[in-house]
Amino acid sequence: MNRIRLFLFASLAITTGGAAAFEADVHYGLTEWLALQAGFDQQVARTIAIGDQRVDSGDMQFLDLELMYACLAKDDVGAKRAGEHHYPSAGAIPGAPEQRAVSPGSDPARKAAAAAIKIPPGQANYMLFKLGEALHILQDSWSHQGTPDVPQHPAMLFSCDATRAWAHPKARGGWNSHKADLTMYWTADTSAMAKASYEVLTQYPSPSETKRKPRSWDEIRPQLDRFIAASTKTDKKNWFVSQGIDDVSFLEGISLKDGSKSFELKWSERKLPPLASAQSRQHGVEPDLLDFYNRFFGRWVATDNFEALASEFGAVGSDKSARSAGSSPATSKAELIARLKVWRLRDHGLVAELAHSLRPLAADQRSAINAAAKGKNAYARYDAPADAFFPLLPRGKEVSPLLPFFVSTAIPPNGNNPRAIAVTKFRHVPYDTVAVVAERAEGRWRVISIVSSVDH
Repeated sequence: MNRIRLFLFASLAITTGGAAAFEADVHYGLTEWLALQAGFDQQVARTIAIGDQRVDSGDMQFLDLELMYACLAKDDVGAKRAGEHHYPSAGAIPGAPEQRAVSPGSDPARKAAAAAIKIPPGQANYMLFKLGEALHILQDSWSHQGTPDVPQHPAMLFSCDATRAWAHPKARGGWNSHKADLTMYWTADTSAMAKASYEVLTQYPSPSETKRKPRSWDEIRPQLDRFIAASTKTDKKNWFVSQGIDDVSFLEGISLKDGSKSFELKWSERKLPPLASAQSRQHGVEPDLLDFYNRFFGRWVATDNFEALASEFGAVGSDKSARSAGSSPATSKAELIARLKVWRLRDHGLVAELAHSLRPLAADQRSAINAAAKGKNAYARYDAPADAFFPLLPRGKEVSPLLPFFVSTAIPPNGNNPRAIAVTKFRHVPYDTVAVVAERAEGRWRVISIVSSVDH
């Protein structure tokens, strides 16, 4: 996995797709609400919701990043797990995308749920997380319905393995968009997904001797209209509070903008081991390269001075200067500063379209990022640098420590300078993977590009 057969890129604005789905407003919040309507008590409803939401990078067994399983390597284990949890299909891995099409509520989508409702009543208390996991798979079959798109940069500068990659179907926004995740665009699908989830919940054995009294679907369905149409975190929060769900910390990081009120709550129910340090101890990486990335990421998650960061770690020279023979064209310093800023902004929904832009940002777009950065508590803050990262555990021949980022060395085309890519997942943008491409020129490593992936 230290070598990747990719044509890495000169543009800062290249992005790659990933496996995203409905977000925590559905997988946690709506699931908890539906469980309450189905007659479960609050503790049980929350347990089911936690099990559902943890499938989105909430436990190590669910941390499968497309950049790592389909782009930087051919990892069938990761690709299969991502498919099973987020793109339920009868198709095999590896396999052509059209053979892995997802159908809402299909047999593969219902398989885990069908098994969950058949457990003996005496086991019901002990299988709530598995019920939540089964609901997640079923729910994602609506957001991911159709043929998975294949991440493809317009200039053919970057590609993932089409037989292993999972990405949003074109009809639902395509590989480079959060659109498939957002309920406001899919009224009928969200309603159908909620009904299917409710049917599973009402059929699940009671965890206690007290008989549940579920409300009828026709009674609760009209209450979903405001939830589905909500287009900000504030709107979602207001709906949940109106329904008696006061703890809305699960809305942290969803890809909707904050709205009229800043949203700074933190959800604490992920079951992930802590990183001992923000310094990577990855095996098999040249010391100077690992030191470069350790210094870069340590600074990136802590600084507000992005101009200084770009000057220290960006490609040598001014915006119009030439670079050494065999190196990639330098991205402009203004572009690099904007990209460094946009991925540190806490309210990702406010700038998601800019962050995922395939083109270099225009002056007005950079100005919009600067304006967003001037807001109160605009940047994500962490008590310690290690807290900024999801722990990554790559699969390979050797046992790996937990990593804040994963480095892979690229084989440069046409004898160009050595290149590398470092993949990371920031806590404040849990539905994205961010990667930093570096090149060694004139004896120094420099950042030449930032890439991103919409991920589960």
